[in-house]
Amino acid sequence: MSFWTALPEPALEKLAANFPALIMSIGEKRFGIELLSLLHATCGAEHATVFNLTADNLFEVTAASLDGSDTAHRQVGVYLKEGLWRQDPTMTEAQHRLESDTSAFVRTDIGHLSDDALREIVYGETDIQDRLLICSRWGDDIVGLSVLRSSNVGRFTTTDIEAVKSIAGTIFALLAKHISMTWNGPNVSVALTSLEEIEACIRECAALPRREAEVCSRIIYGMSSLGISLELNICDETAMTYRKRAYNRLNIATQRDLLLWYLELWSKWQDRATRQVPKLEKVLPDYKAA
Repeated sequence: MSFWTALPEPALEKLAANFPALIMSIGEKRFGIELLSLLHATCGAEHATVFNLTADNLFEVTAASLDGSDTAHRQVGVYLKEGLWRQDPTMTEAQHRLESDTSAFVRTDIGHLSDDALREIVYGETDIQDRLLICSRWGDDIVGLSVLRSSNVGRFTTTDIEAVKSIAGTIFALLAKHISMTWNGPNVSVALTSLEEIEACIRECAALPRREAEVCSRIIYGMSSLGISLELNICDETAMTYRKRAYNRLNIATQRDLLLWYLELWSKWQDRATRQVPKLEKVLPDYKAA
């Protein structure tokens, strides 16, 4: 059902006041703030995050908090760097639904999350009480919108949820345009700040023995020899031996050579450097609690 027939007149007036600013911000840095302003007027959202999920990783597109802080962006950083999104049941459920549909609308039961890090750090530290996750296929990838409210505002009501569902199609059309205008490939900083990303790339693309790959991954990540030996439970000399063997195998001599080798490897990993902007599927969310 279209939002102009699903929403009461007061809600439509709020949308009329916020949609022009959102449309005008497409392709600009303020898009995330304008999107959150619209969502706040629609359902009382306090934080919102847009992400792009590829076959092997999750990237932030934009994140905003109503109070003007970097809370949403900071929490997304934890969610991404620690790989917590991989163990998020809401994300898993959305991916499962997208196997047979073009869109998914899932609600997070935060209080009953079994993962302590998700419950206590990602949501608990910012007092998040409720989260709605809307996802749509975008070529071979997934575009998602996470909408959150804290205990200060309370959980989303049925009216709030129906209001978000009614404008989801329009929002995702604008998201597709924004992403297509701003897409410059994945953020290279992710290649260097995510150990999981580094290890996955080297594991899949380089013919290095496991221990040599683990040591090289941690050198690229910025860990010291002592840190590497402690994490891998090996002695300092053994870590240095694995490094020397890997350098010989790769025909390199310095840490700088290793970094340049890795960045070239990463840029070619599943065509990351030349990826084309795909077409966003039509979004017609079917809400189911999970």
